[in-house]
Amino acid sequence: MKIKVLGSGASEGFPAIFCNCDSCIKARKAGGKNIRTRSQFYVDEDMMIDFGDDTYYHSLNENISLSKLKYLLITHSHIDHYNPTIFRYRGGYYATELYESVLKVYSTPTVKEIYENMDRGKPMDEVKSKIEFNVPAEFVPFSIGDYTIHALQAIHMKNEKCYMYLVEKDGKRVLFGNDSGYYPDETFEYLKGMHLDLVFLDCTFGLHSYGINSSHMGIPENLKVKERFYENGTADDSTVFVTHHFTHTCGSTHEELCEETEKHGLLVSHDGMLFEL
Repeated sequence: MKIKVLGSGASEGFPAIFCNCDSCIKARKAGGKNIRTRSQFYVDEDMMIDFGDDTYYHSLNENISLSKLKYLLITHSHIDHYNPTIFRYRGGYYATELYESVLKVYSTPTVKEIYENMDRGKPMDEVKSKIEFNVPAEFVPFSIGDYTIHALQAIHMKNEKCYMYLVEKDGKRVLFGNDSGYYPDETFEYLKGMHLDLVFLDCTFGLHSYGINSSHMGIPENLKVKERFYENGTADDSTVFVTHHFTHTCGSTHEELCEETEKHGLLVSHDGMLFEL
């Protein structure tokens, strides 16, 4: 599998869109890996995880033809992860000569409900005829193409079910573990003994801890997840752990985050980061 990190930031981006705090000023000045667009992943040129505000920019920046997408996994309805208005442009005179006629979407119930409540009429009638929405059950693996997908329970929103996704292909397993606080026991138990090759961990708060009952994590909680994965046989020294989804309020540059994570065997994601398994 080839996994490209298209965006590595939280909902406001980093630097944040209207912010002039010290962290954002520093990030703008430093540029490079300190510029973080909203979280999104691209897998083997036919799958994306999440579909938020920066999708169009990511497609231009990485030379991606979105009409070639076959599969889309959506974690929850926050707009940095799911902007359904983008679908409006997948039909009619907005989109001709699609490579893939039908886009298969897998999501939470709320995400599907929002889509179904979008306006009808041109071009949405045509668009909806070419998008297949599915709501997978938690902890029940399903197959799409060459992939096996597991929708896992996340801790993120009180009024909405949220998913993380485990993606398997060619004997390799990748956990896209955001957005979530410290994982629920049900998720840890499900993953017990299931060796992971690559793990992306929600690290919204960077060096800081907001406790295991929060809707996001920092490095202290990431280390607790890593420790429990080791105890459960879910990970070992061959597993690559990557911190991901940073907010500007974490207050750290990319280099400062790397300085801390290197002590604990973690990597720091950045826009454009590529993994090949």
